[in-house]
Amino acid sequence: MARRLIDPHAVHIPQMSGLLPCLYVPVAARDTGAITAYVGRIVGKLSPGRPERALLVESDEPDPPDERLAIWSHPRAAVLHCPRQVWVHVDYTAYRRAYGRAFPNADLGQRVLDHVMNRRVARLKGFSFLRVVPVSRATNSSHGGLSEGWEVAHHSSQAMRERNRISRAAVQYADLADIVKMLDMEGGGSFMSTVNDAQALVELPHGA
Repeated sequence: MARRLIDPHAVHIPQMSGLLPCLYVPVAARDTGAITAYVGRIVGKLSPGRPERALLVESDEPDPPDERLAIWSHPRAAVLHCPRQVWVHVDYTAYRRAYGRAFPNADLGQRVLDHVMNRRVARLKGFSFLRVVPVSRATNSSHGGLSEGWEVAHHSSQAMRERNRISRAAVQYADLADIVKMLDMEGGGSFMSTVNDAQALVELPHGA
């Protein structure tokens, strides 16, 4: 398996969340070329016709996990760098059916499939393909409210539209809030309080 390349123009987002390179998790891509360059090999098409709207991607090998981080003991940590991932076009709506084609034996139960990055934000930032993962309805609702609030408004501003227009980032890596969503963490308080609690999962132990 090839080692996954890191997009140097996209590292500021995980760095702002204090994430080490082993937690650089691609969640959005400009196009299929960006997926091939910075995510992995496209091994299957999950939607009929052309152009392709849903893709099965075999992930390249990420940086080795830093075992000092508590996050690697989380029961859902494997989802972050799942060897096989489903990526869909931002305008594609049949992504649950596509996921079922990719993982026919998956028991979704009461889970819903959701884009890690909000689709409205993705369009504003110029990303055409997004990773989808199964999450609980509670996680989906809380994270959706957050994204459709300040994040959409932020990227709708003239200054951010220009910054996104000239950005050279081919992919976007998850921030801490995205990591929380992918881990399907549910806290007793607000979503942001859960994000704050999750900070301990990605910080090195004191003195390490």
